[in-house]
Amino acid sequence: MTAPSGARALEVIKTPMRELRAGYRRLTGPLRGLPSALIIGAQRSGSTSLFNYLAQHPDVLTPLGKEIHYFDLHYARGVRWYRGRFPFAHRLRPPAMTLDASPYYLAHPLAAERAYRLLPHVKLVALLRNPVERAFSHYQHEVRDGRESLSFVEALDREAERLAGEEERLEREPEYYSYSHHRYSYTRRGLYLEQLLRWTRWYPRAQLLVLQSEWLFRDPAAASAAVYEFLGLRPHRLEKYKPFYQGAYDRRMLPAVRERLAAYFEPRNRELYRWLGREFDWT
Repeated sequence: MTAPSGARALEVIKTPMRELRAGYRRLTGPLRGLPSALIIGAQRSGSTSLFNYLAQHPDVLTPLGKEIHYFDLHYARGVRWYRGRFPFAHRLRPPAMTLDASPYYLAHPLAAERAYRLLPHVKLVALLRNPVERAFSHYQHEVRDGRESLSFVEALDREAERLAGEEERLEREPEYYSYSHHRYSYTRRGLYLEQLLRWTRWYPRAQLLVLQSEWLFRDPAAASAAVYEFLGLRPHRLEKYKPFYQGAYDRRMLPAVRERLAAYFEPRNRELYRWLGREFDWT
């Protein structure tokens, strides 16, 4: 019998170890805590950077991975599985806390209700980026990972076709996964007010903090301080605020495409500003 290669031999060892760890986490799930905060989105809006800034706060204990995706993609696995992602409850006595940062939560039509039924008192943080820039960054992310073969203009032209009926099916079939809704919702993800209203149908407005992503990009210390205060964390300043997970791509957009998207989002952004009671510097 031929001996397995080094990489394969390592995988043979690692696979049962992963299964053992997963089993242990599931078994100990009832002894583990739950998050005090959810970073609910939006995708490509700085949630990874904010999560990492929070993770460096002395009172924040991190979960097993940033994007747990329980309330959108893994709900069928059950609450024991979800609890297994977090530290043991005895380690989360105040002022200690943990969090879940899964940016698809904002857009998924069932996430808000699911979250409320388990975590009615959790605090919510939404990062909102200029939807024009967010759409282009989202597109480039899918291209970079090999999931998108269309040009940006073609992807925008076909978005309605790709998403037709998908949100309704997600609501109708709780265990359904929509690849198109998850991956190709370039402009749909930028309809922020509609998504925020879905969350405030379940949660009091006072439990939701909405931050402009560009503020986090420009002044991460000040934006992080606002989040610390909202979450009841003591003040803390990092030595360095390094941006995380910035994709490398040509950020120039064809002027005609930019104008098209700006015209599409302008009235929707106005509605958002009225609801928030303040304006963002999105042009």
